[in-house]
Amino acid sequence: MSRIDNLPYNPNELERELAPYYICASKNEIQEMMDTIGVKELKDLYSHIPKEVLMAEGPKELGERLEYEQLVAHVEDLAKKNNLKTSFLGDGLQQYKVPSVVPFVCDIRGLTTAYTPYQPERSQGTLWTLWMYSSTLSMLTGFEAINASFYERSTCLFEACNTATRIKRKTNKVIISEGIYPGDLEVLRTHAKETSLELITLPIDEETGLTDIDAAKSLIEKEKDSLAAFAFCQVNNLGLVEDVNALTDLCTEANIQSIAIIDPMLLATEGLLAPSLYGSNDQGADMIVGEGQHLAIGPNWGGPGLGIFGIRYNDKNKTAIRSTAGRYIGKGKDGSGKTCLSIVLSTREQHIRREKATSNICSNQSFLASAAGAGILARGEEGMTESMMAGRELANQIFVELSKYQELSATYPHSPFFNEIIFTFNGDLDVLMQRASKAGIHLGVKVDERIKKNNQLKMSFSDLQNDDDLEKLINFLDDHLTAQESEEELYTPEIPSALLREGEVGLPNFTEEEIKNFYIQLGEMNVSPDDNIYPLGSCTMKYNPYINDYAANLQGFTDTHPQAPMVDTQANLEILFETQEMFKSITGLPGVVTQPVAGAQGELVGLKLFQAYHRDRGNAQKKNIILIPRSAHGTNPATATMAGFETKKVDGVQYGIITIEADANAEIDFEQLKSVVAEYGERIAGIMVTNPNTAGIFETRFKEMADLIHSVDGLVYMDGANMNAIAGWVDLGAMGVDAVHNNLHKTWTIPHGGGGPGDAIVGVSERLLDYIPGLQVKKENDQFVAFKTPKSIGSFHRHHGNFAHKVRCYTYLKALGSEGVKQMSAIAVLAAKYLYHQLKDTYPTLPARSENSPRMHEFILTLTDDEFSKIAAAGTPKSAAIAKIGKLFLDFGLHAPTVAFPEVYGLMVEPTESFTKKELDDFISVVKEIKLIINEHPQVLQTTPHFTPIKKVDEVSANKNLDLFERITSFPNLPKNVIDPGELSAMMPSDVTKKILVAHEASSN
Repeated sequence: MSRIDNLPYNPNELERELAPYYICASKNEIQEMMDTIGVKELKDLYSHIPKEVLMAEGPKELGERLEYEQLVAHVEDLAKKNNLKTSFLGDGLQQYKVPSVVPFVCDIRGLTTAYTPYQPERSQGTLWTLWMYSSTLSMLTGFEAINASFYERSTCLFEACNTATRIKRKTNKVIISEGIYPGDLEVLRTHAKETSLELITLPIDEETGLTDIDAAKSLIEKEKDSLAAFAFCQVNNLGLVEDVNALTDLCTEANIQSIAIIDPMLLATEGLLAPSLYGSNDQGADMIVGEGQHLAIGPNWGGPGLGIFGIRYNDKNKTAIRSTAGRYIGKGKDGSGKTCLSIVLSTREQHIRREKATSNICSNQSFLASAAGAGILARGEEGMTESMMAGRELANQIFVELSKYQELSATYPHSPFFNEIIFTFNGDLDVLMQRASKAGIHLGVKVDERIKKNNQLKMSFSDLQNDDDLEKLINFLDDHLTAQESEEELYTPEIPSALLREGEVGLPNFTEEEIKNFYIQLGEMNVSPDDNIYPLGSCTMKYNPYINDYAANLQGFTDTHPQAPMVDTQANLEILFETQEMFKSITGLPGVVTQPVAGAQGELVGLKLFQAYHRDRGNAQKKNIILIPRSAHGTNPATATMAGFETKKVDGVQYGIITIEADANAEIDFEQLKSVVAEYGERIAGIMVTNPNTAGIFETRFKEMADLIHSVDGLVYMDGANMNAIAGWVDLGAMGVDAVHNNLHKTWTIPHGGGGPGDAIVGVSERLLDYIPGLQVKKENDQFVAFKTPKSIGSFHRHHGNFAHKVRCYTYLKALGSEGVKQMSAIAVLAAKYLYHQLKDTYPTLPARSENSPRMHEFILTLTDDEFSKIAAAGTPKSAAIAKIGKLFLDFGLHAPTVAFPEVYGLMVEPTESFTKKELDDFISVVKEIKLIINEHPQVLQTTPHFTPIKKVDEVSANKNLDLFERITSFPNLPKNVIDPGELSAMMPSDVTKKILVAHEASSN
């Protein structure tokens, strides 16, 4: 039997799944497109790029592509190399059973492959999944505002610290309890370096393992003049339950922000006190931060994680939320008065405010949030309590059992715990843990460094362990330790009642069938690149192969804990090692960072590496200028600001970001660049250049620019968000790049998930190798070994990044091989050039005067002045015209192109390599039909879209009158598509126009 026969899907029934390199255009279609635009060979698409920066042979490290059945066998066999054992690991990442509904929801392609819901009329499915997430978290925590997620707990905590300094103006310090997970603290310190944020740590009391309230009070008093917040845990890294009431009261008395780090699983009915009620007056914490990965999926060697963030929004506090980063989901109304959802409070985001943004967060963990919401609903009121209490009861039971052994004693016998215990071993704990591993048990985590005591064992419990696991544990301990009889009755320390929840959460108890049907309906409200071109420029909405998800969901990968011994996670290390090596070959650079979880975070890694390089050379204070072209991605200025390059003038001296304008060819204005370099010289830390830029144009003088920056000891960052145009063809090392990120959720087929999780790698030059953050992997004697670089700048993730996405990317690269990478990029460029050729005589293009500059993977269309005037005369002002035209694409069953970015009056189109020439031709017909509508029936823009489940959303009202959660008691009655997107796509464009006119008349009456 073929291994393909055992897959949970049939690839033969999937139009794009078995196409070589996932390129669906036939050889004849490819030749026809080449003939149309006048090229003889694919390499001619790159003829305008200087030869000295082109790769001679492509990325040879990837080797030959694996055929589909070979690929299935390869990933299955690889996953089996990991050793899964009876586990009492938890600590930095708790692990629970995954409800069966969650993998079902994760297979709904309309949800997993959709983009961030910036077009709410065509994204209600995604928005409702996020509403379920935020509302159920609000019920558990009592917080009125839960955002749509951050990367994971540690980066979420950094965002909370920055939020506190904005709320408490003229402050820059945050006290951090040393009770937080050490990996989180490392991430905080890495991010805060070279910024104005100052972190002050508060040690845990050695005798109790808890925060010393008097010591905390003294430290707050000492730092009060510049103190913004105090961040503390509800359950600390020793598993002990803190007095959150007393800690919150300290913050209230000092008028600083209280940031509570919580575990949402422990807030179920019968669990711990909801953070909205902390304090002697039930005033509650000001902000919450937590990890939510375990609400949705298994440990997956650490990621994708789910950073939970909440802030108060009530009659007493309606302004603090305006200082937060990220995005929220709010209820509102559409044009017909229907209840609907949209993103709210996104005006702080990088694509709008650039260097004035509060964060560089672009993608988040949207689909993990969706899965977490489904997981909470699947467990329901009773199931959440059962899962939580299973761990609680096991912890109590094992606490008593371990106390019977002569070699073990409770480290903090009088301090309360919930589901994790810590014991001192009178012997060599390393030896005991090695013996346990040989017996098939991951005994726990050694935590000596946290409390400066030797042989400290921390064990974690949840609903994952069963009676057989406990018997296995006790039998092992009986075989290796000495049981002793005790006349004293053993007991576990009680949690004070004031720290426990009173009353019920009130979560609904839906049936599995009800939940599945609800999420199926949500998937049908979106559109997917499975079905049609998804023309979002700068987003690379290509096909996401099913095999990638299958590989990532193999149990050998999903069930590995990030703190398991490296000897038991050899497959994971092998994937990271091969990922490093393959991307070295793809980029032409000697080093690769695998820890970043998003493109924007990759940018931050790059700039932090730049700072480390300059700091190491004694130039940290001097290097305070960063250059960014106008054509760069919007994240770049926000990233520079987040890294510490604050744009300001002091005594007439410029600091921070200097913008480089574009020339007539829409490339960097080289004369301005030379002038700026001459003026600021050795103050320049570096430059950030998107290449190809956001107009789809390659920066042909990149190498010359890099040499100029290097001449003043500056460094060169290339935003690699558009690598889909050049991967396998351009040697970034030869171009002079010092750091570059690749978005794995763009070029390398990670599904967008309605806004995330994204993923990234960062390639670096020789100059930066010693500073690489996170883990590096090398191969020694047939074993894969993790290590840290000698001058590592720290970490950007509590563990190893979004590992499950690394599995997806690895699987894709194996399917491509060396030749496939080149084919992928070339066909993506060919498709865009073909569309551009067919549309440039129908639509004017942007940037102005650059119509003859060679486009690559994307391009920008606009309208004539007469057409804008015609639209305005029909009732739609010029400022709203492009956004409304974007809505017209929805009427044809498509997603809109990127509207008003990077050009205010532009529509940016990126077709990718995934679609046939026929699909591209159909798209051309639609775009031309839209032009006809604009000229002959511009009045319809006032009522578009017409066939989506809802009409145009009143986003202004939704942002003004914030409605951020509800108590979930039943599923909503969801609106239906007026006409299904697939049906619209199958119609002749002229027939769709007729229906639009009828619908417009009906809407106008």
